[in-house]
Amino acid sequence: MKKLSLICMTVLAVFAMASCRGPQGPQGPAGHDGNANVSSSTVTIHTDDWEWVNDCQWTVTIDYPAINSNVYNYGAVLVYMMVGNAWSQVPLTYYYQDSFINDQGQEEIINCAASIEVATLNDGGVQLFWTESDFFDGARPDKHDFKIVAIEASVYNDRSDVDYSDYNAVKTAFQLAD
Repeated sequence: MKKLSLICMTVLAVFAMASCRGPQGPQGPAGHDGNANVSSSTVTIHTDDWEWVNDCQWTVTIDYPAINSNVYNYGAVLVYMMVGNAWSQVPLTYYYQDSFINDQGQEEIINCAASIEVATLNDGGVQLFWTESDFFDGARPDKHDFKIVAIEASVYNDRSDVDYSDYNAVKTAFQLAD
């Protein structure tokens, strides 16, 4: 019985010491106000990430677990591509210049256009499609940054005042950190 009593007292002493706190430090700085119902991330897609499909376009799939069934069915998934120094909403037509070496060994610069489209996947992600204006281009797209914003239905349905085509308006409305 003495052994059992000693074991119980030891266990109680350990729990008592574990729950003790030292002196409390000063209040930390205020954190950034955020929005738990909105998720935003920037994803860099490298040249090697694109896959040639359908004999006419490049595609890449981006996993994004914030796209749940609520977001997929009732909320919003927004995708923006960095063009120059600004975010442009996808789908978009992207104009750029490319170069090649002609038969005389000289570099020629040509104007190009590509259509970038997005499909939201119901299992937590998006698929991007890159189609050149001539529907065939053997060169993979260059490295590009894309921003994905997933908005829960409870927030999205109450914010018809936001211009969702403008990332800066979305960023301000939902207090997103870059």
